[in-house]
Amino acid sequence: MNPFIALAAFAADWNRLSGMLDAEAHRALGRSLAALRETASRETASPEAASREADADRAAAAGRAARSVLDALPAHEAGRLRRDGDGGRFTGAPPDTPYAGFTAADLCMLVLDNNPMVGPVLGAVRERLLGAPASAWVEGTDPRLIALSGEDGRRRVPGFQFEAGGMPWRVVLEVNTLLRADADPWGVADWWLSPTTWWRGTPSSLLGRGRDGELLGAARALTAAGGEE
Repeated sequence: MNPFIALAAFAADWNRLSGMLDAEAHRALGRSLAALRETASRETASPEAASREADADRAAAAGRAARSVLDALPAHEAGRLRRDGDGGRFTGAPPDTPYAGFTAADLCMLVLDNNPMVGPVLGAVRERLLGAPASAWVEGTDPRLIALSGEDGRRRVPGFQFEAGGMPWRVVLEVNTLLRADADPWGVADWWLSPTTWWRGTPSSLLGRGRDGELLGAARALTAAGGEE
């Protein structure tokens, strides 16, 4: 069995299978996935040092994570994941080999970061939003600001939220609060960074142009529309 494929298959069926794990199984899976991410980060930091030994460490960490899943699931579900990871075509498959568009890294994001932006559809949105200029999140960052994380788990703060002097735009803090960026940072980031039917361009392109009232009005209209559903 290729453990990376088994983990990817678990990520692909996360919404259904995660409910079958008890609290201790979730904690055990989190610990093993944290170790897996650590091996990946070491390789990324020093690619020239990547070797058979490093690959073996990563495969061993993936094996422990896969076992923590298989041991916690009902026998028939564990058997299905084993079958997904079996077969000659998966032998020696690299860690990022997808299963139905999901990878083991997606499972790390789901479990370690509570990041729902995984898989073939939402993963593409995640990478588009992470492609915008951003700075590293630091302790003390205003909680009203949007913070996003990728495969490495590191949080980033999109740069459009700041004036030239490094202070957050007041209207950004107000809109983020209205749209509940604390609960849905990805959705609110997508609103700021995507063209809308209200204006040509993106809402973030209006910052600093004397159009704060329009931005707040659009945010209030969006929240009102959501409350009517």
